This record gives sequence, structure tokens and C-alpha cells, in this order.
Amino acid sequence: MEAIKYYLPTNLNESVLSLIKDNTIFTLTDSLGRIEYASNAYCLLVEVQEHRLIGETHKLLKSHLHSSSVYKSLWRTIKMRNKWHGVLTETLNNGKVICLDTTIIPIKDEIENNIKYVALYQDITEQYLRNKDMVATNTKDEDFLKSMPYHVFSITKHGKILNANKSYHQLEVSELIGTYVYDYIKLTSLEDFKTHIDLVFSKKVPNQFEIREADSNEVIKPYTVLISPIFNELGGVFSATVTIQESFKTDIISKEEREAETKCKLIYQSINVGIIVVADSNGNITEWNKGAELAFGYSESDILGKPLTILISKNFRKVTIKELLKVSHKLKNNQNIDLIEMYCLNKDGQEFPVEFALSSLNFRGERIFCAMMLDITNRKALENKLKQKTKDLELFLYRSAHDLKAPFSSAEGLLNLLKDEKTKDRLKILDMLETTISQGKILSDNLAQASLSSISKRVHHKIDFHDIIKNILDVFSFTNKLDLFDIDIDIDAPYTFYSNPDLLNSIFHNLIQNSVKYSIEPNQLHKPYIKISVKTYNDIALIKVRDNGVGMNENDLKNIFDLYYRANKKDIPGNGLGLYVVKNIIEDLEGEIGVKSTLNKGSCFEITLPNPK
Repeated sequence: MEAIKYYLPTNLNESVLSLIKDNTIFTLTDSLGRIEYASNAYCLLVEVQEHRLIGETHKLLKSHLHSSSVYKSLWRTIKMRNKWHGVLTETLNNGKVICLDTTIIPIKDEIENNIKYVALYQDITEQYLRNKDMVATNTKDEDFLKSMPYHVFSITKHGKILNANKSYHQLEVSELIGTYVYDYIKLTSLEDFKTHIDLVFSKKVPNQFEIREADSNEVIKPYTVLISPIFNELGGVFSATVTIQESFKTDIISKEEREAETKCKLIYQSINVGIIVVADSNGNITEWNKGAELAFGYSESDILGKPLTILISKNFRKVTIKELLKVSHKLKNNQNIDLIEMYCLNKDGQEFPVEFALSSLNFRGERIFCAMMLDITNRKALENKLKQKTKDLELFLYRSAHDLKAPFSSAEGLLNLLKDEKTKDRLKILDMLETTISQGKILSDNLAQASLSSISKRVHHKIDFHDIIKNILDVFSFTNKLDLFDIDIDIDAPYTFYSNPDLLNSIFHNLIQNSVKYSIEPNQLHKPYIKISVKTYNDIALIKVRDNGVGMNENDLKNIFDLYYRANKKDIPGNGLGLYVVKNIIEDLEGEIGVKSTLNKGSCFEITLPNPK
């Protein structure tokens, strides 16, 4: 509270303090968005100590340069000295997301003659997440309803439609609501339909019957209708649920309809996009489409009659069966169900994740279950890759900030020594300063390379491998003793290769730099060499960089492409970014990299890159 008094003019203290009394979570920010004061309540909320916030850019307010329309509007409003109110979100260091109802008030500081911003917050995270979950649940429910193989209507006593699960007779749900279910029933079935609805409302019990109706293509088919009462708190029936599904009773199926059923079954079995498995009430598989055969590896003759559990991973079988029983119980009680994720097992014993919706219906007097599955292996792999990238980014930002401080601090100390006229070792200090600046430049170059990949990967030009390698060797010849190396370059490029020159330059630069850095000192029995070969084909380019340096052991080979990992930490300086940058660039170019290495004998990096042409 005292900090605000210090910065704010006296005549505004009382009004500001009055606001603070009503809103205990607050911050004071200067005109550039840097925090000058944060209340204890705010520090507790963001889980950061006050002294770590002071002077830092306010993460929650971002910047006026931010591309989001929310932040553009925010900064435009407060720079015009108007009050802004809205909802802002922030991700904390532990990954937790908070949502704050925010009011920002510009205040003129008469002492410093500039504008500061008082931001008052209310934590609405719980309500925000609850609303978000509700939206997600509603979306899942809507998708599930649309996927049902039958039509469901909610009606009043007089047959007025209150809601529907999907379109009917070429009318959308919004067009059906407010009309009457009788409008879509043939005259021959109309009186019977009305009678059954009246019975449900008067007797308060479900009623099931059969009708013959035309489908959306005007084909006459038999349908089973189930009408169930919906009770109010007093036990009265205030609405009813009408379920209409195609009936397959053998006594009313014509020859044409049998042929149509056979045709539909053949079409169903030939579908190879989705995985569709049908099981009877005992859980034994009765139907198996082409998509299921491709996913699981079982032919129809192998799988029909087998229990559904044969498809479930043994490691997750107990939990999955429990979940399936719960869903089956909900289906029997006409309750909404969510999409389920589980791990399946194919014929070769390999596990793979699926997402599926389970539905049930009565078929010729027997209850059957239909599981519509989607293989989500690629999605899971992308999710895991995204999680790893997020971890790498967090570590990258933390280490980058830390590593950048070191050369600047060292340079500052050396400059202070040079200012002392009594210092006799000026040349020695200058050499040390030069080394420090060089280390800072190397780190800066590596950071630039790390960010280069995502920016430039889609820019393709004709590649001249001779020029790229020659330019890199020319650069190294000034700072490294390349005259002590045997350099062997073999480029065979009968096909024109296209890629991003900057990214390829970064790949060769890092690999050649590693060969130089981790070389063995020359002697009478050993002369270091670097062998670079490039071979282009119509669709790919093969690149090899080989040396006879210190090499690596098998344990190091597993981790050398990880962020900040260094195989030779003690003997040779470095920051652990080089090979991580190389691997990420190659992945962004949709290529592959491998390495073979023997301790004290050298390493060979092999790269395959696609030719986008």
C-alpha cells in the first residue's frame, strides 16, 4: 500500500485506496507495461514472490504489439486514458491456467509526469473452466445425438415437437421444433400413432408399436416406435420421448427389403475408413467391416463369434470393461454418454489407441451394440510431441535467459577492471574480454538458429551444396586450425535439389563445427579428417559428415539430440544446442538423421532430406 502512495499524486491517493479496499488483487504498472507494485493477494494468486515481479513486463497485459484483438483493444483503450474492463487469462509457471475479471484504470502521476495503470482483478477461474467444460460436453452430446442410427423427438401431449436429435424428412432440427410430429406420419398410421401417445400420457407407462412409413427417399419401410413418459417433480407427465427406428422383423420384411438389407450390409462391410464393430447382448462380435479388418488384422472368419474383449489391450482390460459396462447401463436407461478412449490390441499383439462412440438398438427382437471407432494413434503421437516441445521450449527460455547473463556479467566486470588506471595487465584483460564476447556471440548464433527453423522452413530455393560447404569452411579457416585437417568433399548432384539455404547452412555449420571441436590433437600417428559427401536423387538427398575425432559411447548416442545435452561436458566447452537445432531443422524439413559413433574413433552423421521440387 505504501508503494502506491509513493508513486501516485496526493490528491489521487484516497480514490485509489478506496478502489483497492474493494478489490484486494491489484497491480501498478508503468506506461511501458512494467510492474512497479503487486499486492500480496496478486503474488499469491500467480505464485511468484513480489521482488521477482517488480521491473518485469506484466505477462497478463502482454504488449501493445501483441497480435490478439483483445490486447490491441486493451492497449488502445488505456493509452487513450480510458478505463478498460474484460477477462484475461494467464498460464502460470506450473502450467496452471488462471482467468481474471480485470479492470485497468489509467492514472496520471504528477510527480513523475507520466501515466501509470492500476489493474484490479477478480479470480473467476473456477467459473471459466466450468463454462468451458459445459460447452465441450454440449458439443460432444450434439455429435453423439447426430450419430445415433435412429430418430428421437421430445413432444408435448398434443404432439408438438420440443426438440430432436437430428434432421428428419430433410428438415433441420431448428425447422422441426414447433411443428407437430403428426405432420410427418402417413394417414394410415396417424390415428394409431395418436392413440399410443394418449395412452402414454394417461397411463404413464412406455408404449411400443410398429408402423410402416416412407423414409427420406420415399421408400416404404417398417419402423418400431417407442414412446416413453417424462415426469415432472409432482409425478405428472409433462412431455414424452418418441424414438423411431427402422424395424427388421422378418414377418413384415418384403423381398425387395431383404435385397436392400443385403446391399446395405455389403456396403457397410466394404467401408474401410472407420472401424465399425457390432456385438450382441452377450458381447460377442456379430458384424465386422473392412475398416475393422484393416485395423485389427483379423478376417471376418477369424473374429465373428469371438468376445469383444479380445480386441482390448490386456494392460487396460479391467478398466475398459468397467467403463463399457457403465456405458451399457446408461444406454439401457436412455442416458447421454461421452466418447470413450481406450487401447486396443491387434492380431500381432500391438497396442493402439482409439476413440469410439457406443450405441445400441433392437434388431429383430434382440438388443445389439454398435461401436464406431477411430484410430487416434497419430493424434496421440502429435499430442505427446507437442507436450515434449512445450517442455523443451520452457527449458530453452529458462536456460537462454540464464546463459545470456553470464557473458554480459563477465564483460561488465572486465570493463570495470580496465577503468582502473593502476591495472597493469590490460592486454590480458582484453584477451579475456574478447573470449567472453566470442562466447556470447556463439550463444547468440545458436539461439538464432534455434528460432530459424519454424520461420524459414517453407522457403525453398535451388541448392548449391558446393557454395554452402565452401562458405562454412572459409569462415572456420579464420578461427580454427583447418590446415591441420584433411578435408574431403564429395558432391554428386545429378538432380537439382530444392530446400531452404539458411536451414541447410545451419545443418552443415553445426556438424562441421562439432567435427572440429571434438577432434583429436594431431600427432605423428594421427591426422584429423572431415569427410563430407552429398548425393542427390530425384526425390531425396543423402548427406554424410564423417570424422575421426573423440567419438561417443552408446549411452550418449541415445541423448545427443536432446536440448542442452552434452556428451563431453568436462573437457570441451559448449552449450548443448547444436545437435538439438540440427534435429529440429531436419524434422521440420520432413527428413531423418542418424548417427554412428565409436569412442576414440570418430562419428558419422547420415541425413536424408526429401526434395520438394
